Amino acid sequence: MSRGGGTRPDALARLTPQQLRIARGVAQGLTNREVALSLSVSTRTVDYHLRNVFSALGVRSRMELARLVERTEECAAHP
Repeated sequence: MSRGGGTRPDALARLTPQQLRIARGVAQGLTNREVALSLSVSTRTVDYHLRNVFSALGVRSRMELARLVERTEECAAHP
């Protein structure tokens, strides 16, 4: 993914279903603990998946992830 610019509409398609649920929770502003509680998993599980999400999408912060999720889902909603 290119930095600061074009978000590919299929960026989130690289994620597993569990990673996508976690990414969306984080993008909504939930803490790892809140995401874990909402998905009935441990915070360690969320930490593990979130590290893999960051790596797969090429982001380095929760804010970058939130922006990417927002842009990607907007692109998907308005093709």
